[in-house]
Amino acid sequence: MKNRRKRFYTYILFMLIVLIIFCSITQLSSAQIDNENYKISTSQVNERLKIGKFDEYVITIENKQNNPISIIFSSEGNITPYMKPGINKASIDPKSSLDIKIIFFADAIGFFNGSLVLSGGINEEIPVTLSVGDIAGVPVSAVVIKVKPLSKRVYIKDTLQYKIDIQNLLMDKKFNVTLHYSIDSMRNKKTYLINKTFLEETETVALEKSTTIIKKFEIPEFLRPGEYVINVRADYLGISSSSSSRFFVSEPFWDYLIFGIFPIRWILFTATVLLIAVVLYLIYRKRMEQRKRYKGKVDFNLLPKPGERSIFLGTVAETNVKTYFDLDQLTMHTLIAGSTGGGKTVSAEVLVEEALVKGVSVIVFDPTAQWSGFLRKCVNKKMLALYPKFGMRKRDARAFNGNVHQILDARQIINIKKYMISGEIHVFAINRLAPKDIDILVTNTIREVFKANLSESPDLKTIIIFDEVHRLLPKFGGSGEGFIQLERGAREFRKWGVGLILISQVLTDFIGETKANINTEIQMRTRDEGDLNRIKDKYGGYMLQSLLKSATGVGMVENSAYNKGNPYFVSFRPLLHEHARLSDEELENYNKYNDIIDDLDYQIEQLEKEKVDVFDLRLELKMALDKVKSGSFNMVDIYLEGLTPRIKAHWEKLGKTPEKRKLKLVSEEELKEEFEKAKKEREKYEKEHPNEAKKALAKQKAAETTKLPPLKLKNGVTVMTPQELVDSINTMDDATFKAHVNEEENIFADWIAQADKATADKLRDAKTKEDTIIVLEDSIYK
Repeated sequence: MKNRRKRFYTYILFMLIVLIIFCSITQLSSAQIDNENYKISTSQVNERLKIGKFDEYVITIENKQNNPISIIFSSEGNITPYMKPGINKASIDPKSSLDIKIIFFADAIGFFNGSLVLSGGINEEIPVTLSVGDIAGVPVSAVVIKVKPLSKRVYIKDTLQYKIDIQNLLMDKKFNVTLHYSIDSMRNKKTYLINKTFLEETETVALEKSTTIIKKFEIPEFLRPGEYVINVRADYLGISSSSSSRFFVSEPFWDYLIFGIFPIRWILFTATVLLIAVVLYLIYRKRMEQRKRYKGKVDFNLLPKPGERSIFLGTVAETNVKTYFDLDQLTMHTLIAGSTGGGKTVSAEVLVEEALVKGVSVIVFDPTAQWSGFLRKCVNKKMLALYPKFGMRKRDARAFNGNVHQILDARQIINIKKYMISGEIHVFAINRLAPKDIDILVTNTIREVFKANLSESPDLKTIIIFDEVHRLLPKFGGSGEGFIQLERGAREFRKWGVGLILISQVLTDFIGETKANINTEIQMRTRDEGDLNRIKDKYGGYMLQSLLKSATGVGMVENSAYNKGNPYFVSFRPLLHEHARLSDEELENYNKYNDIIDDLDYQIEQLEKEKVDVFDLRLELKMALDKVKSGSFNMVDIYLEGLTPRIKAHWEKLGKTPEKRKLKLVSEEELKEEFEKAKKEREKYEKEHPNEAKKALAKQKAAETTKLPPLKLKNGVTVMTPQELVDSINTMDDATFKAHVNEEENIFADWIAQADKATADKLRDAKTKEDTIIVLEDSIYK
């Protein structure tokens, strides 16, 4: 009785243990395979049957994709004869699931393992184990075995540690268990040197109740990263139990191959070296930028390129990159501004030199006779020393063909068409005109261009230059009438291939249509507050600082066609001609011989009307004029010694006296008529642009409040504004300056004191020309 009761309780205990183990195994087998494309209800299958029985196991597969999945089912391993999928192929619709039945047959006692292989739209292997016991009820799995990696991920050349837990279900019996270990690669995932099992090890342990074994395995270097399976089989009492578990082998981050070729450590090393190089370069570049005098965004690909109609200006500032300019852009007019000594005249002369070489005719209205130097080649040593820097040779220095004409009356009619001679420069010196007459001269000149009846041309044919054009502004003593005429010219001249170059102390004060029709602006160093504020507001403080620090001969060029319309600094090349003006004696000779030739030309015109053959006379007169242009006055005398008597003889033969040449002057009525035309066009513009009109009126009123009475200097020149005084001091010799500024008196300070006592006090402390100019310019551009 007691033995039966004992066997009963033993049986109950045994069944409880089996039930607990079964639940644990069921829970273990319920682990799922889940990713973004599909979900499988289990990651492994463990089945137990008695001999002669069969069972069905259901696996659910869910398709998470938007496309159908086709799957092929097969098996491998020694379990294949005892396991059969319910179907061989299946297709799962998008966002659907399918139940697959796996049938197990217990045809032989033993332990069988293998894999259920899913291929096609899903590539997975599900480990499967089957335990079959005898019919007498001896449990197939007298041993429960469980293998588990201590870490699910291990790196190549590291150590894999895994734990094997073994439990004896026959509590009262001790027996030997032979353990077989293997590590297999998953299907279609091969190592470098072998295709499947690469670890096989066997050992025997005596099992009484339970035991735990920790095993180590050095992951070989040849292994390919991927998913692997640890298999452990326990053989005992003629039967087997097994367990398996997945783990991942990864390459160390440093050993990852980019494109299967380059280890990431090489990439990182190279990247680090490059990063250091880039950082060093950026630091170097930042320091160089800080040292740079000229800061601005320059895209060299967007600058003008050399060509048939391109002219060479110099180099991009602080580089050796040559910079060019499209000659025909000058038809859309150019405004060059800057303080005295900033190089604005030099930059304009570079443009003109290149234009003359290209065969363009040039007409200059020069208030200082500075441009007369075009008629002599450069001999200035400082200028010549700059030639190599710009790739120029000293033998490139040259004079240009042209002439100098003295204007004594602002109403003198200038036959513009007569001086439009290809490749020649004609300088009209207006230094003897009173400041108030400059407006009249400009009005008269613009009128003559309109009356010249020029043919239209898309190419640049003629350049007309007005130097010191700021004198037309009310701020500098002008009446504003000449300024209105310039607006008219800026609007119309381009269609005839005539370009204007306006040279001024200031740029901001040019508003209205004059500014609107000027396509190129060159800003040299300036102290004018209006110009400085304009640059700061438009381009930023860094461009303002660059301009303030700019060297003489370096200017900020702005043209909408270049560098995306952004300004860039150009170091203008040295001049080919002599920058200094001709001496007073040379200018007097030009005036004298030009008057003689003009008189003789007028007499020849009269002889031609008298039906006299004047071909030889004109030819000889032309030769004399060519010698005047080249400054060979001795040769001119030789030609005139022969030509003058011959012309006189013709008149004696005719028994007539030639009519004397008189200057042709435009009438006041004609000037007034021209001014009214320009004024109407100006009023039309003001109606269309009221804001611009208000700005102009405000500036005009500000200029009127600071007007001074005329000051007649001891050299005979009369000045109306402080700026004109600066220009006059620039051309004074030391003796003339001392006559105005000495220990006894300071005529300049006395004159300025009538409008600005603070500036006058500073002038009394200035004893040199340079100091006087600095004080005056500071007050002008304040």
